[in-house]
Amino acid sequence: MVTIEPLENQISNNSSESTSALSFGSSSGSNFIIEPGVGTNILVNITNHALIPDTANVSIISSSGWNVVWPRNSVPSIGEDIPISSNELVWIQFRVDVPFVENGAPLAGSKHFISVKAISQNDGLESFWNFTIEVTAVSGITIDSFQNFASIEPGEKMLLPVTLRNIGNHNANLVIKVQPMLDSGLPVEGTIPDQSLTYEGWSVGTFDLYKIENLPANGSGVVLIEYAAPYDESGEINIRISAFNEFEPLEIITVNQSAIINRIRGVDINFDEENICESIRPSNSIDSHSCIENLSVTNTGNYNDEIELQVLSNPIWSNVKLSTSTISLAKGQNVNNIDVEIEIINGTMARTNGEITIGAFIEGNLIEIEKYPLAVDSIISWELQRKETMLEENNCTISLTFENTGNDLDGIMVSIDMNVSSNFGLIPPPNSIYDSTGNIRFFELRDVEPNQNISFSAFATTPMGLEMNGSARLEVITHSILDPSINFSVSEDIEYLGEYYRLEEEIEPSIFSELLSDGISFLSATNGLILTIFVVSVGSLMLYRALIKREEDIKKYQTKTVVKPEERVEDWTKKFESGPEKQPINIKTENVNAATDLLDYHTKEENLKDADLMALGLIEENTKETLGEKLMPSNQSTKKTKVSSADIDPSQSIGKSTKTEKTTDTDFDLDL
Repeated sequence: MVTIEPLENQISNNSSESTSALSFGSSSGSNFIIEPGVGTNILVNITNHALIPDTANVSIISSSGWNVVWPRNSVPSIGEDIPISSNELVWIQFRVDVPFVENGAPLAGSKHFISVKAISQNDGLESFWNFTIEVTAVSGITIDSFQNFASIEPGEKMLLPVTLRNIGNHNANLVIKVQPMLDSGLPVEGTIPDQSLTYEGWSVGTFDLYKIENLPANGSGVVLIEYAAPYDESGEINIRISAFNEFEPLEIITVNQSAIINRIRGVDINFDEENICESIRPSNSIDSHSCIENLSVTNTGNYNDEIELQVLSNPIWSNVKLSTSTISLAKGQNVNNIDVEIEIINGTMARTNGEITIGAFIEGNLIEIEKYPLAVDSIISWELQRKETMLEENNCTISLTFENTGNDLDGIMVSIDMNVSSNFGLIPPPNSIYDSTGNIRFFELRDVEPNQNISFSAFATTPMGLEMNGSARLEVITHSILDPSINFSVSEDIEYLGEYYRLEEEIEPSIFSELLSDGISFLSATNGLILTIFVVSVGSLMLYRALIKREEDIKKYQTKTVVKPEERVEDWTKKFESGPEKQPINIKTENVNAATDLLDYHTKEENLKDADLMALGLIEENTKETLGEKLMPSNQSTKKTKVSSADIDPSQSIGKSTKTEKTTDTDFDLDL
């Protein structure tokens, strides 16, 4: 900025010794009032009062930097040399351009200094003429920002800001008003701009007006326009915003703004957090099993809606049903306990996974989907499909077939037991796990597919070498591997004979006993004394024979019973593979000898008993009591019946071999 020195401080002394005397025709301090944006022409003169000619360098400087122009070749701020003769007056003409008001400047009433300076070439003395330009007041307004379009929810309110600015050069109050408009762009008939309005259910008003009162030059304020929408699913309003400066009410600026009701459709669907149907057992022909899951639906939109529920997808091994397919909900309303019935189709493998997808529709538009995981639970079940028992040549074979009637890979554990010592075991199916040492008494078979049949066999030989008759129980126990509580017990009772009853049959009277009976009858008829002597002799022989027989029995009992060696599983397998063709019977010498001894023993014993019975019969026929009648019992002889195992009361537990006891066979006691 150029400092303007007062002209009074620059007046030179015009004594006769001076060489220059330049002076302006107007005194400094003049003030010109000029409207912004207007250029003003100024004319001033300068006189050379010296006695000699002079050349003055004249320049014009604006302290505000305004534009100054003159009709000379040089720039006013640099100046131009003007020759002036003695006592000559020269006019200087120029124009000062006052700028338009921009951003509140230049302010109204502000004074801006202009200085005209002349420098003498003779002695360098400077002469000045200073004056001011005062700017007049200008009013103005502008809308710096606003939103020309907005959406609003039904029945809701919203505020839209509008920024107004005072673009005048003095403080002023700004005014804003609203008016409803038609789609054609014309105002609604019968309405005028105002601070607020109501139209077709809409309410519009202006707020925070104090922020645009007494705004300084270039000052701004933000007012709010509030829209209150009707509770309708659709609607729109157009308004015109008018704004002006209170000092210039006819200079009005306008903008258009519109608001539309935005209907939002939203649905939230959720299953219960417990996921009670996450794992479901399949149904079957007996039990139609299904699971009920609860579904909740919430209208998250901004208006009343009718929501349609659909099952979008589900695994092919499942059936899904909804208890409700259509519901009407107000804004924000929620409904719970919508049943989703889920059924797993019979035969579906365990641990099969999938998911259900439920969709929510509004007016045919898919709004929301929800997924629910599914897993098929295990059913552990087995059934005994076949049991077949075969007795052949003292051998018992049980064939069993089990079916995995569950829906999961499972296996079986099979064990066998027998309550009497014998040769027994299992013939497992292929891929079984077992101990191959000796007879197989236990095996496992794993990874059995659902509906798969498993067949195996159990075998046992008829117990041998036991003293008493009895019944042996062969028991096969089968367990599920996944659920051992599922088990089957299959048993078979095997009747066996004791060592002394195995070959016993009803024996017919021998020729010797018949001849002896006839002889005794003859002698009894002739002479009782002879009969008595004969009976005593025979009895003595029999007593002697009984003593010898007892010694033989004692020796026999002390000898360990020979037990047949156990046969191996491979031997039995070969027998089953051989088919229906019978193998030749292997007759062992020790068995033949044992049978012969038993037969001889029973034959001799029967002969003695028959002789005794014949003697008793003869005595009873004789009316005269003889010595034999006194010595021999008179009870009638009876025919010996076949001894069965049911008539025998064993004195020792079945399953253990009876140890030898030194006792006398009571069959050889005689009444003498």
